Amino acid sequence: MLLPITRRSMLRQVTILTAACSFSQLLSGCGASLKTQSTRRGGATPTPEPESAVSAAPARTVEPKPSATIRVIPSAEPEPSVRPSATADTGPTPLRWGFDDAGGPLHLEQTAWGADCIREFGFDTWVHHYAPQPTVEADINQIQRIDAWCQEQGVRWIANLEDANWVAEHLDSKGREWYNRPDGRQYFLFPDDMLSVLGKCQALQGLLYDEAEHMQNCRHLINQINKPFFYNPDGHEIQNAADEFTAACREIVRHHSQFGLQLYTESVFPVMLGCFARAGMTAVPKILKEGWSPAFYAVALGAALQYGAELWITPDLWGLADWYSNYPGHSIDEYRSALLLAYSLGADGIYTENLAYDNLNLGRGSLIYARPYAYTATDYGEVTRSFKQEYVPVHPRYYRWQDVHPRTAIIRQEDGCWGQRASWLPDTLFGNPNWHSDDVTEGWLRVFHLLSRGVIPPYTLSWHNTELARERNYQVFCPLDGVVVYDHHVRPELLRDLQMIFLTGIAISPQTLTGVQEAVRNGATCIGRPALLPESIRAGAQLGIVVDGAGQWLASESFLDDAVRELVEPALPAQDELTYTFGNTRVALHPIDGDVNNLSAKIAAA
Repeated sequence: MLLPITRRSMLRQVTILTAACSFSQLLSGCGASLKTQSTRRGGATPTPEPESAVSAAPARTVEPKPSATIRVIPSAEPEPSVRPSATADTGPTPLRWGFDDAGGPLHLEQTAWGADCIREFGFDTWVHHYAPQPTVEADINQIQRIDAWCQEQGVRWIANLEDANWVAEHLDSKGREWYNRPDGRQYFLFPDDMLSVLGKCQALQGLLYDEAEHMQNCRHLINQINKPFFYNPDGHEIQNAADEFTAACREIVRHHSQFGLQLYTESVFPVMLGCFARAGMTAVPKILKEGWSPAFYAVALGAALQYGAELWITPDLWGLADWYSNYPGHSIDEYRSALLLAYSLGADGIYTENLAYDNLNLGRGSLIYARPYAYTATDYGEVTRSFKQEYVPVHPRYYRWQDVHPRTAIIRQEDGCWGQRASWLPDTLFGNPNWHSDDVTEGWLRVFHLLSRGVIPPYTLSWHNTELARERNYQVFCPLDGVVVYDHHVRPELLRDLQMIFLTGIAISPQTLTGVQEAVRNGATCIGRPALLPESIRAGAQLGIVVDGAGQWLASESFLDDAVRELVEPALPAQDELTYTFGNTRVALHPIDGDVNNLSAKIAAA
């Protein structure tokens, strides 16, 4: 079953007690678990490891490489790369490639083997879970040490600020509170003098708020803190929440931008990504984890397109039920397929969570099994290394996600609903105890059910919904054809050339509705809640299809009606295909031999 806590409460320090499984043992199913020391909570600060112990360490033990190899794509010879004219002269699109260090060792720069690990896996990005130190001077030394080491290795680092998600307060040595705002909100905010230090770093990519949408929705409740996160919705109306939440995020972005610092968020649920992007943050969705990865990608792609943000994705090895004793929670094929999905569909940056978390200290690790003076790549790590060092060079991307030609757009005002009506998590949209999911907020879930040919259930996008967890095992794949999700402010130019448009949720802006009308007249089919349709169309559309120029409208309170299904059928994907078109390139992912957790990719001219 799904437990009402997450693994984060255990990720401060990890003690490794047993020897690593051999590579052959790992392939045959060697188990993994983890045991942790006491987690920092309530403001108590862990004692940092002395630097002298690190400097005295012997050179890394070079361990023999296993003779077995893992094929990144278990198929025939690779197809030649397609070179659309748009990017043929500029070379392959670049890729940021990295890892998240949750679970330890958190101080890679102090290990004897960190530089070797960076080189072996081709990493250029390190997402570091920042733990405040006992004194401000120690914090400054820690930041400068990490930044100097990253410069030496040619690596960019991102400071992950998740500590405040689990720790009620942090009072620094100058008596300043870092986590609690005077107005009652709680999120990690470095004092300005620390932001100035961070802003002067040469290798710092930015700061990342981990699971920000989760903390906003549940109001820190699962961690017994029960305070609002970026935005306090109390006393407000849900009709205004998306814009007010965005404004709160924009103010946080503005404050950090004074110091030259870019902000990122990492999301376990596919909500608020558009709000983050609109505010100036880079929203990074988790795939694998406990969600429908193709749907999460569609949301992230729409947010990036609409607001000009980068498209980053993080495959997360944490999984479903019984997570405490069952980590990594995804199979090798699932992980490889997630990397393939993110890369093939154009992600600017991909980083994996986690690098070295060793569940219950049984020697299985994550991408690596780490010891004080050496590390061993696990079978997951071999996939990571092979993907970057072998697959990517043979399969360069001569297309950009920015050149996507969406076929179908879902337009909705953000309300925080991902399908939590039946969940162990509180159904409190934006963290307001009086705002709950209903048929209106869940409308977009019905659309995903329709567009995936019934594979995604009509009531949730996450296995944190207990009903889904009971009825179906996790799967990576679902069919979709060129689907993006926009918010209620999407510009008319992004709606041109669409075949299908769905209007759902609370509201739509007048400017966006005008853009939808233009798209319909140019040939699109729009299906929407009657309350969201133009007044001139609404009455006739309730009686059936209304022809408007080259396109048509249909009003429906249910996106699962037979009339809707019949109208949408021509725009649905093949049952075994997830596909997008980027410029002159068509990317299609398919299950191998019907296995929905083992995918192949086909790149061809559109």
